Amino acid sequence: MAITPVNEKTKKISLKRLYYALMMDEAAETYAADIKVLDMPISFTQTPNYSEASLDAGDRVADSEAQLDSISISGEVADLPTEVQADWYGHKLSSDGGLIVNTNDSSRYLAVGYESGSKLVWYYKVKFKPGEESANTRKKGETSYKTDTFSGEALPPKNGDIKHVVDTRDTGVTATAETFFASVKKPKEPTVPTP
Repeated sequence: MAITPVNEKTKKISLKRLYYALMMDEAAETYAADIKVLDMPISFTQTPNYSEASLDAGDRVADSEAQLDSISISGEVADLPTEVQADWYGHKLSSDGGLIVNTNDSSRYLAVGYESGSKLVWYYKVKFKPGEESANTRKKGETSYKTDTFSGEALPPKNGDIKHVVDTRDTGVTATAETFFASVKKPKEPTVPTP
């Protein structure tokens, strides 16, 4: 039996940009050509949600199964501009440039990507909801910053490919942030030559 070493690499903490594109047609799973970028993300957390089952037989666990259902996403950004809130949460813009928040608003599906060091990621079907909002008085002699939070769920599209991850340090990878985030492209598996 051969032992093959795995090419392990250290990773530095990094979150450079968040990207998103509106899903224009949910049935056809098509996206707007306009990819929008947030340059000041603070955090982006992903928590996989699994359906799990196990079969107990013969006084032991005979089999177990886990299936990925969705991925919960939460994050924080330095600023969430009015245009982005309208795109993400389905709000309307007012004639004076404000944001109209209505109880009938419904968040839209998005493709959401992020760039973290050498890692490039696209999620294909995400729906966000706004985070908690608060306002505080400024105290004498103190300065502080206010940030915006969000949370949501990444769901699998029809083919089940919930996300695509590329590490630009891997052998054979030619993608860069500029090419990877130029449009929302579904990944393709390599073709295997027939014998």
